[in-house]
Amino acid sequence: MLHPFAVFIALVLVAAWRLDPASLPRALAGMVFVVAVVWMFVWRRWRSGRWSTVDASNRQERPLLYGLALLLAAGYWWWLGGAASAMSTGVLAATAMICVAGLANRWIKLSLHMASLAFAGIAMLALWWPGGAVLLLLAPLLAWSRLRMGRHTGAEVAGGMALGVLAGATLLFL
Repeated sequence: MLHPFAVFIALVLVAAWRLDPASLPRALAGMVFVVAVVWMFVWRRWRSGRWSTVDASNRQERPLLYGLALLLAAGYWWWLGGAASAMSTGVLAATAMICVAGLANRWIKLSLHMASLAFAGIAMLALWWPGGAVLLLLAPLLAWSRLRMGRHTGAEVAGGMALGVLAGATLLFL
């Protein structure tokens, strides 16, 4: 339930609903396309044995994922209408978050699950505070899960959370 795909779809639904209800079908269709492309890519990498898990759990597995995510984020921004879109700043903030995680990947494999949840929670606080509060209250559960499954270290979980909070807070103050 707290996978980045689900979290970003929820954020897109709330953002479109609150900022530009007429854009909701277009925003949702674009996000479903992005999720489908990433999921197919991830599934193929995992099924072919190139990745050890569907989460790209090894740092060396992530550069292609980051590249694809950035390409799709740019396409999604354009699909929504670019700078004219009510959600433009949010898409750019999420894209910047992915860029930072990609650059940091040389030294640390930040948890994208935690970054996505924190970003969506903070961003959603301004759009629909009950939804944002629920997401942020679920962060400890997701952190425990990432650690328990052995996908991340404590530093990677904390770093992902910090990156998401920073990106979300930056969005709120832009």
